[in-house]
Amino acid sequence: MKGGLWWTFLGVLLILATLNGRGTLVLLTLVLALASGASELWARHCLTNVTYRRRLGRTCLAYGEETTLTLEFANAKPLPLPWLLVRDRYPVPVTLVDAPVPAAASRPYLDSVVSLRWYERVTRSHRIRGDQRGFFCFGPAEIASGDVFGFRRHQRVDDQTDTLIVYPRIVPVEALGLPAGRPLGEWLARRRVHADPLRFVTVRDYAPGDSPRHLHWPASAHTGRLQTKQFDPSDTLSLMLVVDVQTLQRAFEYIPEYLEYGITAAASIAMEALAQRYMVGLCANALGAGGQGWVMVRPGRHPEQAHQLLTAMAMLSPFPGVSLAETLHRLQPQLAYGATVIAITSRPGEAIYERLLTLDAAGHSAVLLTVGDEAPVVPETLRHHHLGGCDAALDPASPRRQALSLA
Repeated sequence: MKGGLWWTFLGVLLILATLNGRGTLVLLTLVLALASGASELWARHCLTNVTYRRRLGRTCLAYGEETTLTLEFANAKPLPLPWLLVRDRYPVPVTLVDAPVPAAASRPYLDSVVSLRWYERVTRSHRIRGDQRGFFCFGPAEIASGDVFGFRRHQRVDDQTDTLIVYPRIVPVEALGLPAGRPLGEWLARRRVHADPLRFVTVRDYAPGDSPRHLHWPASAHTGRLQTKQFDPSDTLSLMLVVDVQTLQRAFEYIPEYLEYGITAAASIAMEALAQRYMVGLCANALGAGGQGWVMVRPGRHPEQAHQLLTAMAMLSPFPGVSLAETLHRLQPQLAYGATVIAITSRPGEAIYERLLTLDAAGHSAVLLTVGDEAPVVPETLRHHHLGGCDAALDPASPRRQALSLA
């Protein structure tokens, strides 16, 4: 029932039926013309002023955390829609808690079918869970509708997309085999620091031995007790985490368990170090979004540093741009004096040992963490801890049998 041929047929049929006095046929022809007109109207305007929106409750999730995915369908016109089909592209690694997502080859979709009256808005909510680290995209969506008879169908593509970041898993650092109490052990370089009078932080009660010059008189008058100013140290300890994303000899192949365990270790140590007020940075030899050979987040401890570090780790690809040894070589001139470097890799070797020992000789505290089913043989002069292999990677939060071993 398309095009002018159908309307020509109805016109000829109506004329013949009228000339021959066939009232029933005339009535049937008029009914067909009316149905065809309604079908034409619906088909032409079915997607006019029809909008589709998706809203994520949160755009950043911790590993295993849930949020809402709200879908909104609106028909802002007097013509009702008997049916509206929306096929929204959905990232498979994000778990849809309340319903399975059918996998259509490599392009899964979240399908929604609704019926909208004139000027009606309908919303549907789903629960989603981030069970895999990564950067995920929702959309674009294919929107289709048609007439009530099913004769005609129109569709369009809505290019709007939404993104979701799932942070890597974070576990207590004791679960990595590091000692409780002081999980970072003696790895971090310790230097004598002094209070910087230009870096005022807060006030506290006066204690014998405090300098009278640092008394905070307004706070003392307000509390009725002597208050003294407290300052940040003038020299802040810095920690740089260096992650090797290459887990196999061939750069285009990788072992997912090793990669995720290494990133989990880096994220867990980073959050622990930030909690201890260290400046923490990240360097990884993964390909960057613009094709760069490595990814870097400069050390810091400002309120957004944790978000920046976890976002960078969430977006790490398994494909390396340069080797870990080359990464350490490029990183050395950018390190602050005395900064600690913790390298995490599943492919240790002589080139990496040499770079780390060079950093150690240059005044940095260099530590090597290795991932793998077998512990490597590392030079005794290099501080080293083996995190374990696939068994530990599957459940890094389980109690570890081995204590920290430092060479």
